[in-house]
Formats: sequence, C-alpha cells, structure tokens
Amino acid sequence: MAKEEKQSVEKNNIEVILTKKSTRFGWRDFTLNLVLSLIMIASIVVFVFIQPPDAGDLTAWFSLILATVLPLLIFGNRVVRESIYHYDFISISGDTIKYRSTPLFFTGIRTKKGEVDIRSIRKFGISKIPRKFSFDLRKHKNKAMLILNLKDGKEHLFGEYFINEDLVEVCVYIKKIYPKAKLITNLGEEYPELAELQKKVASSKKIKELEDDGEPEGVEIRRK
Repeated sequence: MAKEEKQSVEKNNIEVILTKKSTRFGWRDFTLNLVLSLIMIASIVVFVFIQPPDAGDLTAWFSLILATVLPLLIFGNRVVRESIYHYDFISISGDTIKYRSTPLFFTGIRTKKGEVDIRSIRKFGISKIPRKFSFDLRKHKNKAMLILNLKDGKEHLFGEYFINEDLVEVCVYIKKIYPKAKLITNLGEEYPELAELQKKVASSKKIKELEDDGEPEGVEIRRK
C-alpha cells in the first residue's frame, strides 16, 4: 500500500519540462464565420418565424434547413471553437506529451486533445498547413503544425494556433528526450536562429534521455 502511494506521489510530482501556449495569428477567418453565422440566424428568424413556408410543404422546409440551419451549425461551431483557442497548450512532462489544439476550418472540426508516450513516437516534425480556404493563411504562408507518427501506425496532427518557433522548440526537446525517434524536419536549415536553443537543450543535464521499454518495434505480444 505504501509503495503504491509513493509511486502515485512521484507520478503526480513529475516536473513539466516544457509548456507552450497557443497564439492567435489572424482574425479574418473568425470574422467571416461570425458574419455568416449572424446571417444564418437572421434568415432563420425571417423564414421560420416571420414568413414560414406552408406546414405541409416538406420540400420547402428541407430546403430551408439546408440553406440556414446546416450552415449555422458549421459556421457557429467555428466561431465557438476559435473563441476558446486560448485554452490550447502543448506540454512535455517526464515521458509524456499532452496537448489541446483547436483545428482550423479545413484541418478538422473537433477540438484535438491527447496524451502521447514519447517512446511510442517513430518519427515527428512540422508540416506546412495548406492555405486552401483560409484568408488568414494567405498572409501567414508558412504556418505549420506538429506531426507525430507513432509506432502503432497512429498519427497526431495538432498545433495550428501555435507559432512555428514554439513547435520547433517542442521538436528540439523531443529529439533530446528520445533520440531514437526520427526528426523529419531539417531544423538547422529552416530555422538557423534556433541553433543556440539546440545546443542548450543538447547539453542540458536536467533532461533525461529515455530508453526503449524492451519490446521490438512492430511486434505485438499475443496474450493467452
């Protein structure tokens, strides 16, 4: 019993090595979603309460839903999520990466939350976000997000509201903590100003490098 309590205390007292907070980089997309949401709300008030279609005209009601309610759900969802982006974070504590990340309109709908064992990472890096329908990203052409490819085949994509320098710093720490994971971004060429950070992290005695848990990569243990 005492041993279990000791392990619990040690687990709860794991020091946070790195924490990054999200940063808004534009308001154009948010403003557009807000305006479209208000237009949809006004349309619903007019066509449902002021000038509703005939009760028996199912085609008219179906068209009304497609033209107002469905867009409102889409754009309203974006307004809510982009309003609370400041709750996003990426933290490294011990051998674990924890994150909460608000996706952009074209990188997902649901807020991303997760916890990743650093030992489970096969390769990682940052990737440029495609601009597609975003007005904000036309100005921020090189905005990136973090990619973690795990040994079990799963993939974590997050960090849309984090500045590139913070994402790169996360990569530097992951590489120090678990050197076996393959870094797929050439940080030295793309971010030469972070050379001093890489040297500082590489020489840090505070950060302990992790070892494998002993199981060969790609091998599953069959339980009886």
